[in-house]
Amino acid sequence: MDAAEQVVLQLVGTPWAFLAVGLVLAVGSIVVFLPSQAMVVAIGTLLVGGQGGIVPVALLVVAATIGMVLGDLGLFHLARSADLGARSWFTRPKVRKARESIDERYRAAPGRIAVLGRFIPMGRLTTNLVAADSGLDVRRFLRSCLLADAVWAAYCVGIAAATGGWSRDQPFLVTVLAVVASILLGLGISAVEKAVRRRSEAAAAA
Repeated sequence: MDAAEQVVLQLVGTPWAFLAVGLVLAVGSIVVFLPSQAMVVAIGTLLVGGQGGIVPVALLVVAATIGMVLGDLGLFHLARSADLGARSWFTRPKVRKARESIDERYRAAPGRIAVLGRFIPMGRLTTNLVAADSGLDVRRFLRSCLLADAVWAAYCVGIAAATGGWSRDQPFLVTVLAVVASILLGLGISAVEKAVRRRSEAAAAA
């Protein structure tokens, strides 16, 4: 943790911080174990805590969004070229039935599903793979990613902005709390989305 903290501290205040955020988030579309959210919140906290002004904070949101969108597009095209839908485990009856349900929901509201996926562990990877397998065209996929990634980046930087003033001495404590809050928020959003969907399906069947 000390080594990671020193790296982040050295990056803050330089253009390399924004480049590093963009690269980590781009690669994070596939390498899901990278501490992408922790990095964004930590750098945002230090920027706000150091009273760097609104411009660096806005640049952080832009860098995070661009990095995520590039990573999402890369994974989307990679999954399309690999034709994941033709893999044997994808064609199993239970998996195929689940895919059909998810694909239908994603095609109907790709932006909403993509936003939801950004707040659920492994959700970004899953929604991108679903998009590639569902036959969604690139333009709709790009629009949904822009919306979802901008919302996620604004959320992370918003956490940093809300806590930066009192957490200058312990930015990584705030980072841990933000990650936990994000997971809980994702689970809450997922529960609400499932409840609304089940109610809609019940009303349609009545």
